[in-house]
Amino acid sequence: MQPSARLAAAIELLESIEAAITSRGMPADHLVSDYFRARRYAGSKDKRAISDYVYAVLRSREWLVWGLVQAGMPLSGRSLLLAHLARQEVESLELFDAGDSFAPDALSVAEQEAITALTALDWCVAPEAIQQNVPAWAAGGLQARFGEEFSEGAAALLENAPLDVRLNALRARSSGIKQYLNIEPQDIEKHQYSKSGFRIKSRINLGAEKAYRDGMIEIQDEAAQIAAALVAAKPGHQVIDLCAGGGGKSLAIVADMENRGQIYAFDISGKRLDDFRSRLKRAGVHNIQVSRIAAEGEGRATALKEFDKSADRVLVDVPCTGSGTWRRSPDQRWRFDEESLADLTALQASLLSEGAAMVKPGGRLIYMTCSLLPAENEQIIQEFMAKSHSVWKVCDYKAVWQEVLESPVPGTLASVPECLQLAPHAHGTDGFFTAIFERVPQ
Repeated sequence: MQPSARLAAAIELLESIEAAITSRGMPADHLVSDYFRARRYAGSKDKRAISDYVYAVLRSREWLVWGLVQAGMPLSGRSLLLAHLARQEVESLELFDAGDSFAPDALSVAEQEAITALTALDWCVAPEAIQQNVPAWAAGGLQARFGEEFSEGAAALLENAPLDVRLNALRARSSGIKQYLNIEPQDIEKHQYSKSGFRIKSRINLGAEKAYRDGMIEIQDEAAQIAAALVAAKPGHQVIDLCAGGGGKSLAIVADMENRGQIYAFDISGKRLDDFRSRLKRAGVHNIQVSRIAAEGEGRATALKEFDKSADRVLVDVPCTGSGTWRRSPDQRWRFDEESLADLTALQASLLSEGAAMVKPGGRLIYMTCSLLPAENEQIIQEFMAKSHSVWKVCDYKAVWQEVLESPVPGTLASVPECLQLAPHAHGTDGFFTAIFERVPQ
């Protein structure tokens, strides 16, 4: 593809992503994958160049939108790319209407005037949150979380996320991973905290690796591996995963249980559970029961009633804004607002209470999010404890860590010191929150 054609493709993709953000439709990474799947003629260099444009825009979208407002230019996928080029790669603007049939349309007079304004703009006068690509609805929460480290913490959320994997102890015959992957030894390193996790530092098509196809390796960020370990499930336990999704936490937990005991995994999405079942087969797991459950209503209540005060561990990995995973899904930043955040926190509180009803005396309730926002984390658990402090005690994550992990205990960014809040800039992981409660025997 010619450079001009790559620009045209990036515009097409950005237009579809903008439409999906508005409608809260398909995530950007899915749209990018589908786009290239339908265009097999695009070579690897073309795909990389087009993707680089798309993700460069997404990783600075809040700043670019601010620039468009200053220049009086309407928001669109095309205008975002124009703003990016005006700011970072002005010579590429000459490729619009470059004389070939695949080039983007020629610049209009209004666009030319806006570009003149954008190239003259002092981008550094934008508010700090905008420069760090933090949307208004999340800025207060992240400022409260990071405090004086706001710039550092927010900047880390703009970086490319690493590829983390977990070795499946139920399949792998060794605790080492290098023998299973066709990769140079220096391109993989052991995780700092997780007992069975590794970070791959070079490009790899993991799906083509035999070890992945045979279920020896699972893709999972180190933060999620840590959270699963802190469930502290033991062989023979009965565990409930109330919001199982694709099953990553359950698959890690069942390895700790040595495939003994039982995990009951629930989710409202049939598609996610279909993916989960495929992963179960690949991983060689036999003691996880996967069930679709209604989002609300009598059917849901009836399905969960049989587990009343019966489980050793109940994991509530609630739906959240995903602010801790913005490195992986930069478009997630603009799929929420203050109103939808309020709706989400109400759901989170409801799910936590629902999960609590299934924990037996002496058992544990584990609340998790992949969010950095206090509204989804400390505020939820503080409200929960205010209503039921006589029934529950908060377990210090540091004590649980020392029981289940051999690595040094990291500090937390949580305002509740017994809870663990991880963040990219402080721990090198996704942003992840974990709170552990134990039901007091009555």
